[in-house]
Amino acid sequence: MASNIFWMGILAVLYVFVTFSTPVVAPPPDKLPDPAAVVVEEPKADAPAAATEAHTPETAVDPATLIAKGKEVYTANCLTCHNKDPNVKGAIGPELVDAPLEVMIVKVRTGRYPEVLPAGFVPKRKTKQMRKFPQLEADVPAIHAYIQSLKKK
Repeated sequence: MASNIFWMGILAVLYVFVTFSTPVVAPPPDKLPDPAAVVVEEPKADAPAAATEAHTPETAVDPATLIAKGKEVYTANCLTCHNKDPNVKGAIGPELVDAPLEVMIVKVRTGRYPEVLPAGFVPKRKTKQMRKFPQLEADVPAIHAYIQSLKKK
C-alpha cells in the first residue's frame, strides 16, 4: 500500500513537471543560401573528357532510385509522427505532400520553418515545431521525391 502511494506521488510530480515546464525552443533557423549567389562554371572547351563526363545526364540520379531511397528514409525515420500516406495527417505531424523542398530542408535541419515561407505555403499545425534530423539533410530531396510521387492529383 505504501509503495503504491509512493509511486502515485512520483507520477503526480512528473505530471506537474511535464505539464507546466517551459517548452524548449529551437534556435532560429539558418537562412537558405541565396540561389542568385551560386556560381556555376561551364566546362572549358579544351577540358579532358573525364572532367566533363561527371556533368552528363547519364550520371544524374535516376528518379526511380531517388524515390526508392526516399521511401526507405521516410519509412525508417518519419512514420513515428507522420502518416504512411503523406496525403493524410499523422498522429503528431501534418500531411507533407504540399511542403516545398526548401521548407523541408530547413525543417529537417532545424526543426522549425524558414523565417520567410514560400508564397502560398501555410503551415498545417499551430506548434510549427518538430524534432531536428540534421543527419538526414542530404536525404531530404529523396524524401521529397518519394512524397511527391504519392501526391493525389
